[in-house]
Amino acid sequence: MDEPANAVTPPTPNTHAASHAQNPIIDKTPDDPSAIVRNPATESPADIDTHAPIEKSFLIQRFARLKVGQFHIVGYSVAGEETVIQIPELDVCFDIGRAPHFALTSNLICLSHGHMDHVAGLAYYLSQRSFQGMKGGTILLPREIELPVLNMLRAWRDIERQQTPYNIIPLAAGQTHQVRRDLVIRTLETHHGGPSLGYSLVSVREKLKPEYLPLQGPQIAELRRQGVEITYRVEVPMVTFLGDTAAGTVFSNPDVINAQILLTECTFFEAGHKRRAKAGRHLHIDHLADILPTLKNEHIILTHVSRRTGIRAAKRILRRKVGEQLRKNITFLMDFEGAADAGDMEAQGPPAADAPE
Repeated sequence: MDEPANAVTPPTPNTHAASHAQNPIIDKTPDDPSAIVRNPATESPADIDTHAPIEKSFLIQRFARLKVGQFHIVGYSVAGEETVIQIPELDVCFDIGRAPHFALTSNLICLSHGHMDHVAGLAYYLSQRSFQGMKGGTILLPREIELPVLNMLRAWRDIERQQTPYNIIPLAAGQTHQVRRDLVIRTLETHHGGPSLGYSLVSVREKLKPEYLPLQGPQIAELRRQGVEITYRVEVPMVTFLGDTAAGTVFSNPDVINAQILLTECTFFEAGHKRRAKAGRHLHIDHLADILPTLKNEHIILTHVSRRTGIRAAKRILRRKVGEQLRKNITFLMDFEGAADAGDMEAQGPPAADAPE
């Protein structure tokens, strides 16, 4: 987690009134001689026009939606604020952030570590799925944080006075979780403050050994009946997510090097921020520049960029540090330049619940 870029000082009790006294509201325009000058700090309730029309507006939090090969990558990742990244085709969400509506559709949540910007919405995710009539979610997490997470969820059960269902699966680095016959999730040891894991979504295929390729169907069936091992296992890391991590041995893991899509953080880009990267156990662009030549990924998606730099500046620094050849298959998750409007986020979630509210 990155520390906030700017400390916020709470306003003093009279700041609001003082600002209005210094900056009165002027109806119409300042150069209109018939303008009515209003000062909300001195107006009485009787002077306020309660029949004035209500002015409507709305605020939007933008979430990324990338089409990368056969998969969509949907989410949000800003250092210290929120990280939640969904692969809808594989029914998996990496971290849960503040549990945006689209994340409810994923049955599997892979938590990288216990920092608030990655796990804050976990209880809400589980409660909302229960409210929507969906089955309990399955949560993969580092085994060291299993107990505190369970304690948190039990507390929310008591607060809500309902038995929200869930399935917690604690894992250590190097273990696998079987999702289905052709898909496993394998964990990787990452290098962040405290227990942390990365996750690789691995396609598993059984292929006929070359020596049996010329055989006909009945011959292959007969060999199977005889107990002959005629196939071999092929594993292809499709998507690997590293959560928050510093540079280290995780980047020499085959599931990282060979993943078709690698989701890796790169929090800091400024030369003066290397000390921050070291203190927070995060990746700096100088570390990434050293790592990139060893990777064989088709696509690299950078996440968790600090607001201290911003995406435009980060893109410029990346280009300067690694050159065009290494940069061409790198995308910033939160780069909205040239992005199209993909519609209302609420439409990406489950249908409205048919349950008492």
